This record gives sequence, C-alpha cells and structure tokens, in this order.
Amino acid sequence: MGQMPPSLPSRRRMLARRLISPVLGIALIGASVGFAIVVATQDIRFASSQSPTEAQAEPFRWAVNRAVSAADLTQQADSVEEWKMVAKWWQEAIDLMRQVPASYTRYDIAQSRIPQYERNLQYAQRKLEESTRTAAGDHLWSVGSRRAEVIEIQGKPSSTDRYDSMCKEVLRYGKSAVELRNGFVISYEDFDRNLRVAPQLAKKSGNSTSYWGLGSTKDEVFAVQGTPSRVVTYEYSQKELLYYGNSTIELTENRVTGYRNLTNNLRVQTLPAGQTSNKPYWTMNSMRDDVFRIQGTPTHVELNDTACTETLSYDNSTIELKNGFITGYDNFDNNLRVRLE
Repeated sequence: MGQMPPSLPSRRRMLARRLISPVLGIALIGASVGFAIVVATQDIRFASSQSPTEAQAEPFRWAVNRAVSAADLTQQADSVEEWKMVAKWWQEAIDLMRQVPASYTRYDIAQSRIPQYERNLQYAQRKLEESTRTAAGDHLWSVGSRRAEVIEIQGKPSSTDRYDSMCKEVLRYGKSAVELRNGFVISYEDFDRNLRVAPQLAKKSGNSTSYWGLGSTKDEVFAVQGTPSRVVTYEYSQKELLYYGNSTIELTENRVTGYRNLTNNLRVQTLPAGQTSNKPYWTMNSMRDDVFRIQGTPTHVELNDTACTETLSYDNSTIELKNGFITGYDNFDNNLRVRLE
C-alpha cells in the first residue's frame, strides 16, 4: 500500500505553494490513468503581473485561472456534480485560450495549451460517465453555502468588506467577489474565473433523509420533516413560516434562516463547516462554527433583519452574532462553554 493522500486543506496548501513558487512548475499527474495536467508557472506569474493597460492579456489570465481550478478539482473530484464542473471548467479554459489574440506575447503558449486542455476535458467527460455517485462532494460551494465552507474550499480571501448595518459581507478573491448575508452566500461575481462555485448543489449523500440545517432549501426540509401542519407566507419580505405542531421553521428566499424547536420534533442539526479550533470552549473572538462544534445544535435560531443580528438559543441562554461573528451572549442557564480571553 502507498502513502495515504494528503488531507483537503493540505492539498490546497500544496497547490498554493506551487502557484507562488518562482521555480517549480505545476505538474499534476494521475499516473494510474496515464493522465497528465500541465500548467506552466511562468504563465501564471506573467498573467498575475500584467499591466492594467494590457486588456488583450485577460483571456490568457482567465484561462490559466480556470485551468488551475479544474486541475485542482480533478485531483479531488468524487461526485457527479464535481466532474460536471471539472468538464465545464476545462471547456471554458479551452474557449478562453482560443480568444487570445495573435498579437499577444504569449499567443504561442496559449495555442499549445489548447490540445492539452482538450485531453483533460476528454478525461473529465469519461469520469463523469463512469461516476454513479450523486452527492455534491466536498470541493464546491454554491449560493446558500456558509462562510466557513467558502473559505475551506476557496482559501483565504485577498480582502474582505463588512457592512454590519446591511447584514452583508463581501469576500474578494482578486477581482472576483462573494457576497454573504448573515454568513450565507447570496450572490457572487466570478470575474477572474477563479471561484470554485457550482450553480446549485444537492444535499450531500446520507444527510438529505436524516436531518436539515440552516441554509437548507424548503424541498430538503420537506424530504426530512414531511408535510407541515401549517404554512404562512409573507410576500413583502420573501419569508415563509412552516409549522410542525408548535415548532416552526423560518425560510427566507426558500432557505432556512431560523427555527424554534419548541416541542423537540424538528430533525435539525447545525454541524460546523470547514476547519474549527480544537478548544473545548469558545470566546468572543470565535467563529459561528466553533459555537456549533462546542455547543451543538441550538434550541432556537432567530434572524432579525432589522437589527442585522442572529440569535442562537440554548434553552434560556443566548448568543448574538452579526454576519457570523459573535457580538454578545447571556449565559442565563450557565450552560454556555464560554471563556473570556
């Protein structure tokens, strides 16, 4: 038996080092299938340092960015959805390389990349045909994904902008941007073709019939929870309230944003997404997912759009957040594992 492959975060760090190294080329080789992906580091370095006046370089830069994402996901893909995106990204990289003008200094390199990318596309298409799994996998995010999921998959943003009065945060990856509202992705702009995003992701295998969580769609709730005893729609605010006896589930734009599990009959779980600390307690500087890991699933979750706050209740104790960041708490039942540092 060979060595176990590196973990997902480790693979990302390895890829990042390959991208910034001035010496190493990027050669991702799947020897077992006789498949090679080659992207020249000098191409990436040139594309990232181009002058703003060199608009003709944009197709080349976008193609390289898209190829890097496709190459990375090729090494990790294990689901139908992921292989679809790999094939889509290789096709986009091919189309962009074909748009590189003959006057561009890297035109010959662009032309040499096209047949390589076409072989990679054919490989991805074969894997898609062979794949029988329908799960979304762990290497893509979409609208509705949590902040921690985006950063786990996409890496650390180049910059962030927070607008707490608007419940909004923007994560920037170069010229691409991911907009979040109360910690959930609501839109994105993939300008640099470097976002590892899928238009829509199905619930991961094994989860869809056992529980739902914050960010789940109405259909996913129905699949787990069954038909509500009552439904109230608030069209002016794009909100909907599903009743299951005395317990309620609140949806905003068709996704769960809150609930009240008054009679303990809701099959809800709030699992952490991405990496969290390993501490047995949380602090005021902790992230939302650390709270979920340490405290478990809240009894109630309430989203207040007017105040741009989210309140997590654990029985009578509460934790208040803005855009996924802790701003206060009330340990009324003395059951919060919190420590001030």
